[in-house]
Amino acid sequence: MYRKIGLFALMLILATTVVFAQGAKESGEGEKVVLRMGDNIPDRSTGWGAVIERINKEFIEMHPEVEITTESYQDQAWQEKVKIYATANQLPDVMKYWSFSTLLQPLVDGKFVEPLNMDTFKQYGYMAGSLEGNVYDGQLYGIPVSADLWVIYVNKALFDRAGVPLPKSWEDIVASVPKFKAQGIIPMVTDGKDGWPLCEMFDNIQQRISGSFQPVADAIDRKARYTDDNFLETARYIQNLVKAGVFQSDLVTSDYGASRNLFGQERAAMYMMGSWEMGLATDPNFSDSFRENLDVIEFPVVAGGKGSSDDLLAWFGGNYIVNAKSEHKDLALEYLEYYAKVFPAYAWETQATFPAQKVEARESDTVVAKKLLDIAADAKTTSGTPGLDRSTAAFKETHQDLMRRLMSNIITPEAFVAELDAAAEKAAK
Repeated sequence: MYRKIGLFALMLILATTVVFAQGAKESGEGEKVVLRMGDNIPDRSTGWGAVIERINKEFIEMHPEVEITTESYQDQAWQEKVKIYATANQLPDVMKYWSFSTLLQPLVDGKFVEPLNMDTFKQYGYMAGSLEGNVYDGQLYGIPVSADLWVIYVNKALFDRAGVPLPKSWEDIVASVPKFKAQGIIPMVTDGKDGWPLCEMFDNIQQRISGSFQPVADAIDRKARYTDDNFLETARYIQNLVKAGVFQSDLVTSDYGASRNLFGQERAAMYMMGSWEMGLATDPNFSDSFRENLDVIEFPVVAGGKGSSDDLLAWFGGNYIVNAKSEHKDLALEYLEYYAKVFPAYAWETQATFPAQKVEARESDTVVAKKLLDIAADAKTTSGTPGLDRSTAAFKETHQDLMRRLMSNIITPEAFVAELDAAAEKAAK
């Protein structure tokens, strides 16, 4: 009898303790609440990473009970990590991911992503069409943080050293190759190992030749074929750029960091990349001379082509989503709204990236920042989501691999378009 009463009392005490502990956790007293985050920005000391850390610090100051842990890898590695975490139901509470159908839609279909209230985020000055890029079946699933413009960064001092004017066309670039190489300067670098920048270039060169971004969408939707003349001409043109010596010799084995460093260390005159790299102009890891001579130009035209320099390969990226299965969902949603509220001002203040939200130009803006605002404002047409991200994950992998093979002269332009068309046909079925 007494033993039963004692056992009951002990159970009552334990139950009360659990309830108290849970209450303390929810009220912010006692045990820490760990908010797990993930992204593709390993450098937390400068640029975009530093902006995120500032936001995290402020959020923790508002919520002293919260501890934020972040896992960060480069693009491809982070994409693979997300697949593994989704399979194991271990996704972070909040994470940076891409809105492209090849990446976000599988997570949405698997009910891994928490739906968001469109009205909540509309108030934060998002550019027209930017939030809509995260809508699936009429529901918002993420917020974009950057407006991604495909451009060419240039080091004006290296152009001066080689006696080369800034290019207007790709023919200008080809003509400059001997002059740059005579000075020991690589004409242009980009991330060839990961493949996706090469695919962006393919879309852009195709537009410069045909005069429209629409053929890419039509080929994916099977209203056109990748074996059509404009695509074949594009493949030939790009392979000839490689043969002319435009890019670094180890292009297809040079990853994002390696190509960026070649440019930042003033070994290359041009860097083909997106507007998110505007932070190069303030990056303390590179020299004062590099930052002072950094400029940005529109993607060049093709001589005799129908495309114009103010036809812009542009989309909205860098999206943030909330794990639908998070144990701290309300806190994660609150964090996301705070991020939306303060990110554009912080990003523009530090020139970390080009936000997907409206910002006011400042007198103190870098040359690169001012030029990017002008390029965006002067755009006559924009592309929307790039071709490699309009179809399936398998199509994307094939497209990237084919671009690496094309630019390594392993495959002919004719074989390239035939295989790419076969991949689009397979993906459409």
